[in-house]
Amino acid sequence: MKRSKLILGLGLVLVLVLGILMGGCGGKTDSGNVGKTQGTSDTGKKLRLGWTVARQDDHPYTVAAETFAKVVKEKTNGKVQVDLYPGGQLGGDRDMFESIQMGNLDVGVISAPVIASFTQVLVGTDMPYIFNNDYDLLYKAESGPAGQKLLQKLEQATGVKALSFIYQPFRHFFTNKPVKSLDDMKGLKIRCMETPVHIDIFKALGANPTPLPYNDVYTAMQTGTIDGFESDVIGANASKFYEVSKYITISGHFNNAVVLIMSQKTWGQLSPEEQQAVQDAANEAAKASLDITKKANDKYMQVMKDKGVTINEVDLKPFIQAEEPVIAKYEAQIPEVKEFVEAVRNMK
Repeated sequence: MKRSKLILGLGLVLVLVLGILMGGCGGKTDSGNVGKTQGTSDTGKKLRLGWTVARQDDHPYTVAAETFAKVVKEKTNGKVQVDLYPGGQLGGDRDMFESIQMGNLDVGVISAPVIASFTQVLVGTDMPYIFNNDYDLLYKAESGPAGQKLLQKLEQATGVKALSFIYQPFRHFFTNKPVKSLDDMKGLKIRCMETPVHIDIFKALGANPTPLPYNDVYTAMQTGTIDGFESDVIGANASKFYEVSKYITISGHFNNAVVLIMSQKTWGQLSPEEQQAVQDAANEAAKASLDITKKANDKYMQVMKDKGVTINEVDLKPFIQAEEPVIAKYEAQIPEVKEFVEAVRNMK
């Protein structure tokens, strides 16, 4: 009898101990696991934000991401924190976009030309020369009602939460032959992204668009596989393209729009107050990226000069006229392009 009571007592103790252990393990998420979205920690919710460019203090992606994380933490009193993953740690733009759609990644800085393979609602931001190399006009257009309407349509088309545009420098032509007029573009093998609108843009200038991975540009310039490429000066400096390019032709044809997007799953797990904090942080990130873009563009253009690259300024009127049929083509095909381009023209 005593032995039975002893066994029963030990059994009850064992059940109690197991219950405590199991309860202590519940309610926690491994937010560091790449396959999972929003996690929790002792200090609150944790979000993961990825972008493809290596961390650089004065790169617009870095500045935007770090500003976003800082403001989210401040405005939520630490209840929501953002962990940053630069340099493609969470995949390329396409991988991250799909992960955000599926709810497996919280936030990403994603390039619009990549988004074009999912929906064409942002193609209007790539229309050539509509911004006249004017950063204030760019910001007014994309952060104002016209740009916000595009972000809403992006949400409707893809199921992501589009928070804000992020800004980076306008792009120019880097070549081994001087380009001083539109005629000099004829037949040049210019590297471009494998995006239909970009191919159309450079064909209209008389060039021979040559799609290549960005990482192959340096070698392709060395070997003469291409005559040139188009880039902004921040990226060109980071890749040391001044070693393989003799000339920069100031063009400013477009700036490759970038969007800060969030998983709708993550957005829905935030309280209304936290959602407002996240949106405010995204707006501040957008402005911070614009400010650093202006400063860094001037800084790295000077670096290019110091490295011996010749900067050519050309009459852009023939370039702009050559692109009018391209804009008309996409305005006819995509209603959002026509609406956005008209809105920008009305701002000038």
